[in-house]
Amino acid sequence: MYRNKKKNDINKGKYIGVGGHIESGETPEECIIREAYEETGLKIENPHRLGQVFYEQEDGYTEEMYVFYIDEYSGNLHDSDEGDLKYMTPEEFYKEPHWIGDELFLKYVFENREFGKFKLKYQGDELVEVEHEQ
Repeated sequence: MYRNKKKNDINKGKYIGVGGHIESGETPEECIIREAYEETGLKIENPHRLGQVFYEQEDGYTEEMYVFYIDEYSGNLHDSDEGDLKYMTPEEFYKEPHWIGDELFLKYVFENREFGKFKLKYQGDELVEVEHEQ
């Protein structure tokens, strides 16, 4: 998704995957199924959790993210109020604006391989520190 529709969006102007906040009592798997449907119109099945990513910005903003591999879905894409949706190959994605640290875990995602945990620290858009725990 190309994030270009929300105000005050830390991801504005970048391509990111779909997802969102886990609701009370919801598992990460239930969350990605719900969020993917809300944001894309696609009904996904059997999400395979590959790992976790922790983002930290210099201003103290943090985010924890579960990353999934999904290859079973049905439905058709619909417009999203968060950004423009687009199917992309890995090569196409890497040519577009994105968080550079995403490349570290996406290489695992594109091969459906578990990767453990990444901690990515940024100063603005610059990736300044990486920790990886397998």
